[in-house]
Amino acid sequence: MKRKRDFLRDLSSITHRPCTYFPEITAPVEEAFLWNANLSPRQTDEFLARGWRHVSSYFYRNSCSDCRRCLPIRVPVGMFKPSKSQRRLLRINTDTEFKMFEPAEFAVKYIKKSVSLYNRFLRIRYHKPPCDLDGYFNEFFVSPTRLLVSALFIDGKLAGNGFLDLGEESLSTIYFSFEPRFSSFSPGTFSIMKEIEWARERGLKYYYLGYCINEISAMRYKGLFRPAELLDFDTGKWKEPDTGKV
Repeated sequence: MKRKRDFLRDLSSITHRPCTYFPEITAPVEEAFLWNANLSPRQTDEFLARGWRHVSSYFYRNSCSDCRRCLPIRVPVGMFKPSKSQRRLLRINTDTEFKMFEPAEFAVKYIKKSVSLYNRFLRIRYHKPPCDLDGYFNEFFVSPTRLLVSALFIDGKLAGNGFLDLGEESLSTIYFSFEPRFSSFSPGTFSIMKEIEWARERGLKYYYLGYCINEISAMRYKGLFRPAELLDFDTGKWKEPDTGKV
Protein backbone atom coordinates (compact mmCIF):
# COMPACT_ATOMS: atom_id res chain seq x y z
CA MET A 1 0.00 0.00 0.00
CA LYS A 2 1.29 3.44 -0.90
CA ARG A 3 2.02 5.58 2.14
CA LYS A 4 0.23 8.91 2.51
CA ARG A 5 2.15 12.01 1.57
CA ASP A 6 3.75 13.83 4.50
CA PHE A 7 2.80 17.47 3.87
CA LEU A 8 5.26 18.75 6.51
CA ARG A 9 8.18 16.89 4.94
CA ASP A 10 7.63 18.86 1.73
CA LEU A 11 8.21 22.07 3.72
CA SER A 12 10.99 20.83 5.95
CA SER A 13 14.78 21.08 5.97
CA ILE A 14 17.51 19.29 7.90
CA THR A 15 19.56 21.20 10.45
CA HIS A 16 22.52 19.62 12.24
CA ARG A 17 22.91 20.67 15.87
CA PRO A 18 23.71 19.14 19.28
CA CYS A 19 20.87 16.85 20.29
CA THR A 20 18.45 18.35 22.82
CA TYR A 21 18.48 15.13 24.84
CA PHE A 22 22.02 13.84 24.21
CA PRO A 23 24.23 16.94 23.67
CA GLU A 24 27.30 14.85 22.89
CA ILE A 25 25.57 13.78 19.65
CA THR A 26 25.20 16.00 16.60
CA ALA A 27 21.66 15.31 15.43
CA PRO A 28 20.09 15.95 12.01
CA VAL A 29 16.83 17.59 13.13
CA GLU A 30 14.07 17.74 10.56
CA GLU A 31 12.25 21.04 10.98
CA ALA A 32 9.64 23.24 9.37
CA PHE A 33 8.10 26.63 10.10
CA LEU A 34 4.41 27.20 9.43
CA TRP A 35 3.93 30.95 9.65
CA ASN A 36 0.35 32.26 9.43
CA ALA A 37 -0.96 28.73 8.84
CA ASN A 38 -4.16 27.14 10.08
CA LEU A 39 -4.05 23.37 10.07
CA SER A 40 -7.25 21.39 9.86
CA PRO A 41 -8.00 18.77 12.53
CA ARG A 42 -7.20 16.06 9.98
CA GLN A 43 -3.82 17.64 9.18
CA THR A 44 -3.09 17.75 12.91
CA ASP A 45 -3.78 14.02 13.12
CA GLU A 46 -1.47 13.45 10.15
CA PHE A 47 1.55 15.29 11.52
CA LEU A 48 1.18 13.66 14.94
CA ALA A 49 0.91 10.20 13.37
CA ARG A 50 4.23 10.81 11.56
CA GLY A 51 6.13 11.75 14.70
CA TRP A 52 6.18 15.52 14.31
CA ARG A 53 6.11 17.80 17.37
CA HIS A 54 5.81 21.56 17.55
CA VAL A 55 6.18 24.65 19.69
CA SER A 56 4.21 27.58 18.32
CA SER A 57 4.88 27.63 14.54
CA TYR A 58 8.08 25.59 14.76
CA PHE A 59 7.69 21.90 13.85
CA TYR A 60 10.42 19.32 14.37
CA ARG A 61 11.04 15.60 14.16
CA ASN A 62 13.91 13.68 15.73
CA SER A 63 14.14 10.74 13.36
CA CYS A 64 17.92 10.26 13.22
CA SER A 65 18.62 7.17 11.11
CA ASP A 66 21.59 6.05 13.21
CA CYS A 67 19.89 6.63 16.57
CA ARG A 68 16.51 5.40 17.70
CA ARG A 69 16.58 6.43 21.37
CA CYS A 70 13.84 9.08 20.94
CA LEU A 71 10.61 7.39 19.86
CA PRO A 72 7.17 9.02 19.65
CA ILE A 73 4.67 7.40 22.00
CA ARG A 74 0.88 7.43 22.06
CA VAL A 75 -1.89 5.79 24.07
CA PRO A 76 -5.06 4.33 22.47
CA VAL A 77 -7.41 6.13 24.85
CA GLY A 78 -10.18 3.54 24.70
CA MET A 79 -7.80 0.88 25.99
CA PHE A 80 -6.03 2.83 28.74
CA LYS A 81 -6.26 1.37 32.23
CA PRO A 82 -4.62 3.14 35.20
CA SER A 83 -2.01 1.12 37.05
CA LYS A 84 -2.20 0.53 40.79
CA SER A 85 0.02 3.55 41.51
CA GLN A 86 -1.99 5.71 39.10
CA ARG A 87 -5.24 4.72 40.82
CA ARG A 88 -3.66 5.70 44.12
CA LEU A 89 -2.77 9.06 42.62
CA LEU A 90 -6.39 9.57 41.56
CA ARG A 91 -7.42 9.09 45.18
CA ILE A 92 -4.80 11.59 46.36
CA ASN A 93 -6.25 14.12 43.91
CA THR A 94 -9.89 13.57 44.83
CA ASP A 95 -10.28 17.29 45.57
CA THR A 96 -8.11 18.51 42.67
CA GLU A 97 -10.21 20.22 40.04
CA PHE A 98 -9.46 19.61 36.36
CA LYS A 99 -10.74 21.93 33.62
CA MET A 100 -10.27 22.36 29.89
CA PHE A 101 -10.23 25.89 28.45
CA GLU A 102 -10.20 27.61 25.12
CA PRO A 103 -6.94 29.59 24.97
CA ALA A 104 -8.60 33.02 24.93
CA GLU A 105 -10.68 32.30 28.02
CA PHE A 106 -7.69 30.91 29.91
CA ALA A 107 -5.51 33.87 28.92
CA VAL A 108 -8.06 36.41 30.12
CA LYS A 109 -8.52 34.70 33.48
CA TYR A 110 -5.14 33.20 34.31
CA ILE A 111 -2.26 34.16 32.03
CA LYS A 112 -0.38 36.24 34.64
CA LYS A 113 -0.69 33.47 37.23
CA SER A 114 0.24 30.92 34.59
CA VAL A 115 3.47 32.64 33.51
CA SER A 116 4.46 33.15 37.15
CA LEU A 117 3.90 29.44 37.82
CA TYR A 118 5.81 28.53 34.66
CA ASN A 119 8.81 30.62 35.70
CA ARG A 120 8.96 29.05 39.15
CA PHE A 121 8.78 25.64 37.49
CA LEU A 122 11.65 26.53 35.14
CA ARG A 123 13.81 27.91 37.94
CA ILE A 124 13.33 25.12 40.46
CA ARG A 125 13.15 22.14 38.10
CA TYR A 126 15.61 23.14 35.39
CA HIS A 127 17.54 26.18 36.71
CA LYS A 128 16.48 28.17 33.67
CA PRO A 129 15.96 31.96 33.43
CA PRO A 130 12.44 33.40 33.48
CA CYS A 131 10.29 34.11 30.46
CA ASP A 132 8.45 37.42 30.04
CA LEU A 133 4.73 37.60 29.32
CA ASP A 134 5.13 38.32 25.60
CA GLY A 135 7.55 35.45 25.14
CA TYR A 136 5.26 33.08 27.02
CA PHE A 137 2.24 34.11 24.96
CA ASN A 138 4.08 33.74 21.63
CA GLU A 139 5.50 30.34 22.56
CA PHE A 140 2.34 28.70 23.83
CA PHE A 141 -0.75 30.66 22.75
CA VAL A 142 0.24 31.20 19.11
CA SER A 143 -0.37 27.98 17.21
CA PRO A 144 -1.35 26.84 13.71
CA THR A 145 -3.37 24.00 15.28
CA ARG A 146 -6.58 23.93 17.28
CA LEU A 147 -5.25 24.60 20.78
CA LEU A 148 -6.67 23.76 24.19
CA VAL A 149 -5.42 24.56 27.69
CA SER A 150 -5.82 22.12 30.57
CA ALA A 151 -5.66 23.39 34.14
CA LEU A 152 -5.52 21.95 37.65
CA PHE A 153 -6.79 23.76 40.72
CA ILE A 154 -5.90 22.80 44.28
CA ASP A 155 -7.71 24.63 47.08
CA GLY A 156 -9.07 26.96 44.41
CA LYS A 157 -5.60 28.01 43.22
CA LEU A 158 -4.03 27.33 39.84
CA ALA A 159 -1.65 24.42 40.47
CA GLY A 160 -0.63 23.60 36.91
CA ASN A 161 -1.62 23.98 33.29
CA GLY A 162 -0.81 22.42 29.96
CA PHE A 163 -1.17 23.17 26.27
CA LEU A 164 -2.57 20.59 23.86
CA ASP A 165 -3.19 20.02 20.15
CA LEU A 166 -6.67 18.85 19.26
CA GLY A 167 -7.14 16.93 16.03
CA GLU A 168 -10.06 15.06 14.52
CA GLU A 169 -9.21 11.90 16.44
CA SER A 170 -6.17 12.90 18.48
CA LEU A 171 -5.17 14.88 21.55
CA SER A 172 -1.49 15.69 22.07
CA THR A 173 0.27 17.29 25.01
CA ILE A 174 2.67 20.08 24.02
CA TYR A 175 3.92 21.24 27.42
CA PHE A 176 2.80 21.09 31.04
CA SER A 177 4.18 23.00 34.03
CA PHE A 178 3.05 23.13 37.63
CA GLU A 179 3.58 24.93 40.89
CA PRO A 180 6.55 23.12 42.49
CA ARG A 181 5.06 23.22 45.99
CA PHE A 182 2.33 20.87 44.75
CA SER A 183 4.82 18.20 43.65
CA SER A 184 3.42 15.67 46.14
CA PHE A 185 0.21 15.60 44.08
CA SER A 186 2.16 14.54 40.95
CA PRO A 187 0.28 17.12 38.84
CA GLY A 188 1.87 16.05 35.55
CA THR A 189 0.80 12.42 35.80
CA PHE A 190 -2.63 13.33 37.16
CA SER A 191 -3.19 15.81 34.34
CA ILE A 192 -2.32 13.18 31.71
CA MET A 193 -4.86 10.75 33.17
CA LYS A 194 -7.56 13.43 33.17
CA GLU A 195 -6.69 14.47 29.60
CA ILE A 196 -6.91 10.85 28.45
CA GLU A 197 -10.29 10.61 30.19
CA TRP A 198 -11.43 13.83 28.47
CA ALA A 199 -10.32 12.45 25.09
CA ARG A 200 -12.11 9.12 25.63
CA GLU A 201 -15.36 10.85 26.60
CA ARG A 202 -15.27 12.71 23.27
CA GLY A 203 -14.58 9.65 21.15
CA LEU A 204 -10.98 10.47 20.28
CA LYS A 205 -8.66 7.57 19.45
CA TYR A 206 -5.16 8.62 20.52
CA TYR A 207 -3.36 10.62 23.16
CA TYR A 208 0.19 11.62 22.17
CA LEU A 209 2.84 12.14 24.85
CA GLY A 210 5.78 13.24 22.71
CA TYR A 211 9.03 11.28 22.88
CA CYS A 212 9.67 8.33 25.15
CA ILE A 213 13.37 8.20 26.07
CA ASN A 214 14.25 5.42 28.47
CA GLU A 215 17.78 6.69 29.04
CA ILE A 216 16.51 9.94 30.58
CA SER A 217 14.87 9.39 33.96
CA ALA A 218 12.63 12.46 33.63
CA MET A 219 11.12 11.00 30.42
CA ARG A 220 10.48 7.42 31.56
CA TYR A 221 7.11 8.24 33.11
CA LYS A 222 5.57 8.30 29.63
CA GLY A 223 6.03 4.55 29.34
CA LEU A 224 3.90 4.00 32.45
CA PHE A 225 0.68 4.76 30.56
CA ARG A 226 -0.44 1.42 29.16
CA PRO A 227 -1.13 0.09 26.69
CA ALA A 228 1.08 2.26 24.51
CA GLU A 229 2.33 2.33 20.93
CA LEU A 230 5.71 3.49 19.64
CA LEU A 231 6.36 4.84 16.15
CA ASP A 232 8.77 2.83 14.02
CA PHE A 233 10.40 5.59 11.95
CA ASP A 234 11.74 3.04 9.46
CA THR A 235 8.29 1.71 8.50
CA GLY A 236 6.10 4.64 9.55
CA LYS A 237 3.93 2.25 11.56
CA TRP A 238 2.88 2.36 15.20
CA LYS A 239 3.18 -0.83 17.19
CA GLU A 240 3.22 -2.10 20.71
CA PRO A 241 6.72 -1.93 22.17
CA ASP A 242 8.90 -4.94 22.73
CA THR A 243 9.20 -6.01 26.35
CA GLY A 244 11.54 -3.63 28.14
CA LYS A 245 11.22 -0.77 25.61
CA VAL A 246 8.82 1.16 27.85
